Amino acid sequence: MVVLLLGPGAFFSVILFWLYVSPVTSAIVNRTIDDSFGDSQTGQLVTYAPATAGVWADETCPVTVCAIRPDTTQAFKGTYTAATYNPGLGSMSITMQFTGTAIYVFFILANADSGITTLTLANMTLDGNAPELFQHFPDLTTTNLDYNSLVFSKANLANVQHTLVISTSGNSNVFVNFDYAIYT
Repeated sequence: MVVLLLGPGAFFSVILFWLYVSPVTSAIVNRTIDDSFGDSQTGQLVTYAPATAGVWADETCPVTVCAIRPDTTQAFKGTYTAATYNPGLGSMSITMQFTGTAIYVFFILANADSGITTLTLANMTLDGNAPELFQHFPDLTTTNLDYNSLVFSKANLANVQHTLVISTSGNSNVFVNFDYAIYT
């Protein structure tokens, strides 16, 4: 029988060696923030402002009230939340929080439709930093809607809680239709 005697320093060296050579796995996990159902991980809901009745509408809005009615089979989880901003509102916003290192925001964008506002302009403000403007000028050759349209993305963020505010204000009528966000 062979007995191996190790001093206290050798024991820690063996442990460090084992930690160095043992495989470590990590996976990036995507989570979603749905316009209606909220964060798939935390359940936290998106906040829409103003909360005044009749400003924000979802897929249940009747055709007599909402002229732009996306196909729910093409919307994420069959839902969307939309509003038409007018200068009389002062401003409107969508606010969401997430903890992660990247965020991707998706809208449903409208194109030509006579007499209806289909221009989309929105400021994306992450963690109170300078806003980034998204703008979609309608394609006048089609009335088709653009689903799963990436309107904002930011990567290489610190893995801490973030707040994203999507806002609209100004002197023009603007259509905003939030579908979902993905964060990592």
